[in-house]
Amino acid sequence: MSLIKRGLIGLKQHIEDPNEASTTWDNPFVELHYPVDWDWNAPRGGDLVQSKLVTGKITEQNTCDPEMARSTLAEIMVRHLNTMALQFFTNDVWFEKYKDSYTPIVPAERSDQLNAIKPKNARRVALKNLFRPFSIGAASIDFDDMELQDGVRVSKRVAEQLANIDKLIDIREIRFHEEVSGRTIEMSLIFQIHPLVVDYDKQKAFFAITVGLFMTPQVVGNDFVTTTPSDWPQNDLETLWKELLEEVKKIADHLIPKTESQTSEIFLVNAQLEIPLASSNAQKRNVAIKMILDNLSQVGQVREISVKPAETSGTTCQLKPKDVQANEDRVPSTFEEGLFLGVWKSRFRWLIMAIVMIAIVAFAVYSAQPDEVKIRILKYLGLSK
Repeated sequence: MSLIKRGLIGLKQHIEDPNEASTTWDNPFVELHYPVDWDWNAPRGGDLVQSKLVTGKITEQNTCDPEMARSTLAEIMVRHLNTMALQFFTNDVWFEKYKDSYTPIVPAERSDQLNAIKPKNARRVALKNLFRPFSIGAASIDFDDMELQDGVRVSKRVAEQLANIDKLIDIREIRFHEEVSGRTIEMSLIFQIHPLVVDYDKQKAFFAITVGLFMTPQVVGNDFVTTTPSDWPQNDLETLWKELLEEVKKIADHLIPKTESQTSEIFLVNAQLEIPLASSNAQKRNVAIKMILDNLSQVGQVREISVKPAETSGTTCQLKPKDVQANEDRVPSTFEEGLFLGVWKSRFRWLIMAIVMIAIVAFAVYSAQPDEVKIRILKYLGLSK
């Protein structure tokens, strides 16, 4: 949903750009590139090609203070989730471009499935289906170099694609009906996610995303007339875009099945992350780590985080005094206080507290009993003869 919204914002910017001649209200379509980081120094080639995607890099510079570290980790998390989604929608395949030549790359398990298909034509169709874009509202038809002319038949291969067009569209239609200042317009969303392209010639890696709005034409006599908001006042155009983006929020139920939206899956991840928080002061490092973890707990559904800070070297970053004072870890003044803090920071704190409460209640009940009952209880427990 965020990619659709960002795509529409990008389309709006291109339509409103006076220097952009190809994207207008008469042709409201644009191809945007979602860039990803790639390890260009890793060896390439060989029978087994490995993906070299880099979600993000953690350095002393971008984790120099708590605010910057928090922002860096949040950005890495969002980019990682977006990249995973884009890979999922495009079957984890990609094109490798090297010396102006495109090579399709498929995961190993997909390769085994393709090799199991014996007829070459069927294998070619299956491979092409893997690399087709994820499509909403439209499909991509390969016309080769054919020039479309009125009254001229399309080729057999094009006709087969048109006959199977429903299989090429993942979500059939998302329609918008907008009324602004007495003006009514109907349109539908065109949205396509194309497989990752890794361009070694230009050292750029990106997912191409096509975004557009199809204006529903009206039949006037024997002609089709398409009404666009190209001559609308600027205030009405701003209202149109605002309502359009608001509608995107409302179509979540259309795209996400109700059972899936009500059910959450919990993934347990066991990983180690080394963050070079550049500070020789243990209290400052603890403050920075706590702020990072607090932020992760707020922006994501993090149930539990276990941290073991490590000594690092590097430059020292000056933290804000108010942050240090607000989150400073002080030394316990008594043994009881230290014991309580140790229990409270333990992952089993609720279980320990429950056991302690049961023990307190049992002791209270024991204390209220007559002496002869107390003696009998002690004898039963083997604590008295």
